[in-house]
Amino acid sequence: MDPVIITPDDVAEAVRRAPNWKSPGLDGLHHYWLKGFVVCHAVLARQFQEALDQKSLPSLFTTGITHLVPKDRDSTDPSKYRPITCLPTIYKTLTSILSARITRHLNSNQVMSRAQNGCRGGGRGTKEPLLIDAVIGKVVKRNRRNLSAAWIDYKKAFDSVPHTWLKRVLELYKVDCTVRDFLGQCMGQWSTILCHLGERMTAAENHIRIRRGIFQGDCLSPIWFCLSLNPLSTLLEGSGRGFQLRRGGTKVTHLFYMDDLKLFASSRSHLMELLNITCDFSNSIRMELGTDKCAILHVERGRVANSEGIDLSMPINIKTLSEAETYRYLGMSQNIGIDEADMKRSVCGVFYARLTKVLNSLLSGVNKTHAYNGWIMPVLMYTFGMLRWTQTELNALDRKVRTIMTSHRMHHPRSSVMRLYLPRKHGGRGLIDLRRLYSKLIKNLQNYFLSKESSPLHQTVTLADNGYTPLDLLHSKEVEPLVADAEYLKAKLNQWASKPLHGRFAHELRGPHVDIAASTCWLRRGELFAETEGFMIAIQDQVIPTKNYLKYIAKTNVEDDLCRRCYQKPETIQHITGSCQALAASEYTQRHNDVAKIIHLALGRKYDLLKDDNPYWKYSPSPVLENDNIQLYWDRSVLTDRSVPHNRPDIIILYKKEKRACLLDIGVPNSHNVQQYIMKKKTKYQPLAEEVRQMWLQDEVEVLPLIISTTGIIPQQLNENLAKLDLPMSVRNNIQKAVILRTTAIVRKHLAL
Repeated sequence: MDPVIITPDDVAEAVRRAPNWKSPGLDGLHHYWLKGFVVCHAVLARQFQEALDQKSLPSLFTTGITHLVPKDRDSTDPSKYRPITCLPTIYKTLTSILSARITRHLNSNQVMSRAQNGCRGGGRGTKEPLLIDAVIGKVVKRNRRNLSAAWIDYKKAFDSVPHTWLKRVLELYKVDCTVRDFLGQCMGQWSTILCHLGERMTAAENHIRIRRGIFQGDCLSPIWFCLSLNPLSTLLEGSGRGFQLRRGGTKVTHLFYMDDLKLFASSRSHLMELLNITCDFSNSIRMELGTDKCAILHVERGRVANSEGIDLSMPINIKTLSEAETYRYLGMSQNIGIDEADMKRSVCGVFYARLTKVLNSLLSGVNKTHAYNGWIMPVLMYTFGMLRWTQTELNALDRKVRTIMTSHRMHHPRSSVMRLYLPRKHGGRGLIDLRRLYSKLIKNLQNYFLSKESSPLHQTVTLADNGYTPLDLLHSKEVEPLVADAEYLKAKLNQWASKPLHGRFAHELRGPHVDIAASTCWLRRGELFAETEGFMIAIQDQVIPTKNYLKYIAKTNVEDDLCRRCYQKPETIQHITGSCQALAASEYTQRHNDVAKIIHLALGRKYDLLKDDNPYWKYSPSPVLENDNIQLYWDRSVLTDRSVPHNRPDIIILYKKEKRACLLDIGVPNSHNVQQYIMKKKTKYQPLAEEVRQMWLQDEVEVLPLIISTTGIIPQQLNENLAKLDLPMSVRNNIQKAVILRTTAIVRKHLAL
């Protein structure tokens, strides 16, 4: 390996890859600050190089904090706690640089075995060994072949690998001697402090020394651990044993993912040889097998053969699986005769249980969406490629998800289904489209295996998979390519807009004077409950059960569709939200005043006219606020020399020194009427503006309409007028939230929902 010279660019790259706010160790430093203070990179590079040359680090940087996280509630058993160690950020940054150099050395010399899928850049994680294993299982079952396999588990693998072996393996693979000496010196200083429920269990000076195992918590640890088991892969591959998928193809002796090992052989005697190699190697490096978690499977002519456990040369015994038993390997239950339908039912049970748990929580609507995409959906995603899901099954899953969401009032049963799977920045709900995801993952896995032309193992698996897995690798080149994400999104948006009822809001959202990003901001901020969010979506989709909807859309037996309050106009959702005369004096006025209060409060704070920290719903505006520079009027009539029809704007700002004034008038019309409302407001108060200019001797008087639609659509002019008032965009967001909350309350109250 070439000598390591650390540069500021190395530090910058290591910091860039790190998460901003990952919990730090004793140094209490987050990577966010290292990313921001770029001038520190040169200093850190110099100090890292000095530490590397001197082969030492201060003990502060080699001491971690181990948080004990209970697996069960009120557990008193120490084995029921999961230890999570947080290492100092400085140490993690340095080892990240060393890890990148060591990885480059290993890759350039092809040191790491192809059977090891852990820490492999560009790999497919656990799915890669699981797919290879699935092809082997299907070939054995369908072609009635013999197979002997063993699952090997190391007891506390990461915590038991000896330090002497960790040092030795660096020598075996010719890692730079300076790096070896530095890591060896740091290894002698490794220690940790136990912490339970935020309180330290040991004094700061009484550190617990780490005399065995990897110092977990940085990116070097997993690579170093995989390297320590790499000689075992070399021994197994050199044994000449294994299972041959097809005549002339390469033999598969084993699959590794970190410490999870599975052995393959064509007969029991050959498996015995592989097991003895594994046990001899493990004995030599003083690592112990967890025999209670190991298992053996014998298959004869495609069927599971029952037999007693195999006695190895050392005094341990491994159980043999029967036809009815399964072994959980990398999160998947395995056996030759396992029923896929049972596995699907089990997976769906976990999926629905997680979904119900999230929907019962008090998370906001957007956070429930994040939980669905990041915690619930991976339960199914993990099986894509291993289990064959039909479009009918995926459609049924989608329907069940929507049904459960409806029962928890997060989704209206008549709302647009398509909007659920559109991104929130485009007006959707942001849920992952299950069918699209399935197709995408299958295609990505197919492309990955087909791209491995230099790997004999992957080529053998590709040729052997004749419809055995959902990938069907042998015929995957004949499958049509997947539609690009941009084209797929465009097609979905056009499909949404083409709907006669649901598509009306899509057209309003994409109007020439509408700020789409601002209009959908409430969907992205995550400040509303899921029920409120779903109800507003139903209002936008115009599926609320008004009289007009029940008579003409739902086709129910309704005598007439006149509004139940004013009895003058048809009761449509637009009529309820912004056109009913019976609601104008009370509900609409209250919504209008909420918006006006937000603006008045922001102006008062901006010009130091107010010290009020109350939220807008507790705020009572004063008729006049004044200081040496600003005079602020709230809902005051202006007496003019000439009579004007409209002389009472919502807010008047008088800039004394600049000799100019602004007349602010707020409006909350329906979405289709926004642009006309803006022009109406301007025309309405223009005579008053001219009178104020002449009477108050102002150089300039400007009319600024502040208009937002009843469903939260924001015109470009609102942004421009708020910018003229020098108000932050947070004011716009507060206005939007207030309008949405008030509109949903008006509809609920009107329809007694």
